[in-house]
Amino acid sequence: MKIAILSDVHGNLPALYAVLEDVEAFQPDILAIAGDLTGGPYTNEVLELLSERKAVCTLGNSDLGLLRYLREEGPQEWRTLKQFGMLRWNAQNLTQENFQFLASLPEQQVLALPGCDPICMVHGTPRDPFESIYPEMDLSILDQALGMVAEPGLGCGHTHEPWQMWRNGKLALNPGSVAGPLNGEVGAQYAQMEWREGEWQVAHKLVQYDLAPLREAFYETGLLAQGGAIARGFLLSIETGQNVTLDFLNFAQQLAEQKGIKDCQMLPDEVWDLADLDYAWGKWDVYR
Repeated sequence: MKIAILSDVHGNLPALYAVLEDVEAFQPDILAIAGDLTGGPYTNEVLELLSERKAVCTLGNSDLGLLRYLREEGPQEWRTLKQFGMLRWNAQNLTQENFQFLASLPEQQVLALPGCDPICMVHGTPRDPFESIYPEMDLSILDQALGMVAEPGLGCGHTHEPWQMWRNGKLALNPGSVAGPLNGEVGAQYAQMEWREGEWQVAHKLVQYDLAPLREAFYETGLLAQGGAIARGFLLSIETGQNVTLDFLNFAQQLAEQKGIKDCQMLPDEVWDLADLDYAWGKWDVYR
């Protein structure tokens, strides 16, 4: 029995195509996606393809944010500040059919095959899709997460960094990111799980693909123009394997603090524009 587990596709159709082509040779019994399907220029196409493939999907934090925006549940700042331009672009372009598909997805799924240990699949942790598990930094969060599920296995995403670990008699893994790894690798990541000798054997995969069509789509769809610095950082993160988005956000928040702004999660447009202007985009060497 086999499972292909993916995560963090983020509307990157070229990366998803590359992974699905690689998955064909593996012939899994389940195609599973641990959330964050939305975000990039091909969100509609990604959702339609995963629906057609009957993938078992969960909601990630980006997906939940988009649903909240469309349900008018999020803060008013999401609708006005430049900081959230990428979210607004996704909301304006998502089709009604894909909204319904996204809204039908749960935050947890159990991957179960005959004769195999079931796997609980979430995005961040079982208690919060926004929470990150970094086993090399803090095992207590992993221990808490494993303690929250009855199944002997836990699959998660969110961090864009692949890992696997046996802990407290349970298997935990993160397949990395289809859209854009943040562990220094450039390409599309996923994991192959195969039931052998009474346990799941996990192989992490990195698939190369042509990034040029994705860059073109950021321009041609208007996502880069409307998304601004966040979209620029997101694209650069994909192209470099580094967390350029977080680096920019930290820079912008430090700038806000210097100006006496205490709530650095919602940045005024004048601070956002200044951060975009002053940030050292050129240090990443790809975007010119």
